[in-house]
Amino acid sequence: MMYLGDYKEDSSLYFCWSTNDKSGASITRSTNGTVQVYKDDGTTESTAGITDTEDFDSLTGIHNCKIDLNSDAFYATGHDYSVVLAGAVIDTETVNAVLATFSIENRFAGSLTFEKAAKMLINKAIQNKATGAIVYYDDDGETPLLTHTPTDSASEITRTPS
Repeated sequence: MMYLGDYKEDSSLYFCWSTNDKSGASITRSTNGTVQVYKDDGTTESTAGITDTEDFDSLTGIHNCKIDLNSDAFYATGHDYSVVLAGAVIDTETVNAVLATFSIENRFAGSLTFEKAAKMLINKAIQNKATGAIVYYDDDGETPLLTHTPTDSASEITRTPS
């Protein structure tokens, strides 16, 4: 099983996975089974937006999966997902397996806090010389994201967000 990452809402994700016989050789599924997705720890699965290509690029036993996260309301921000193969038959054995996991805007790097911090680093900031207050602006250069006012003592400077 592999972790695919934290995706933006309404994007698409792609990954390859493999099937092997009992000795480890690549093999095509005799019964494809179903690739399905589970949200968080729920037992409701979805097959919406899933394209499973068997023997991808004519490579026996290598399969490509695409999941369109814009295809259904099932795929929502703030959740973790598991991609599961159910009921496939591989080398005469029925196989159920977790293929991958991913999340949709549920990790720090995809969070609003992270995006706000990134904007603060690259967008306009103005410091009032009289009060010392620093105002950080959104992409439009007009909407304040955060204001903080540094205060200093003999040994340290403290920044207080407001």
